[in-house]
Amino acid sequence: MSIASTADVIAHDGGDLAPPLVLSTAEATALADVLGGPVVTVPVPSGGGEGWAWADDLDAWRGQHVTGERAERVVVAVWAPVAAPRPVVDVDLAAWIDEAEVPLAAWCAALGVAASRVADSGTIVAVAERPAPLDCAGHGAAAAVADGVEALVRSLARSEGPRGVRVNLVTTPTRLAPDHPVAPAPSLASHPGTIEGEVAGAVTMLLGSGTGGVTGTVVHADCGRSWR
Repeated sequence: MSIASTADVIAHDGGDLAPPLVLSTAEATALADVLGGPVVTVPVPSGGGEGWAWADDLDAWRGQHVTGERAERVVVAVWAPVAAPRPVVDVDLAAWIDEAEVPLAAWCAALGVAASRVADSGTIVAVAERPAPLDCAGHGAAAAVADGVEALVRSLARSEGPRGVRVNLVTTPTRLAPDHPVAPAPSLASHPGTIEGEVAGAVTMLLGSGTGGVTGTVVHADCGRSWR
């Protein structure tokens, strides 16, 4: 399925769906553009060593956006700048704070805002960048962030479920996949997929009423590279 506009999303779902509220960083602009809804930009450091000096800005952002008009559908995509691949043994404490702890804190703040802004019986879809297990060498921090987001999503699915809110996660390796994947080859030749195609398609599926019984789960939009 090719998704070129919000109108296509509505037609595909077969219902009268309003575009989602999108909480995203500048790195995820392409996804926000495809989804077509109003965008609230999540601040993240540039990866230049700011560390926790940026925490006050995040607190201020959360305070500004935790209240406001509610939406039936909310998409969260807190993508940080991609760090150069390197073994975990070469990641010092300052780099770990920049590449893992700070992005995960931004995710926590953004998902908290999403939970506050989603309407009763609404839907939240988080979209995280995660290297496939076979391709994760050099991406320890990114993999750790993705695992943390998965835990946050499942926690939210439990806490918000009593008011009918579904919370799910889509993962994508589009910016992290190596140019030459190790054997065995990816299941689909289209690996790692595109934001406009595979990723937006998975998000749209989870936003739609056809997945009304699905919550707390993970969809790997990586063309079959992950099997778990």
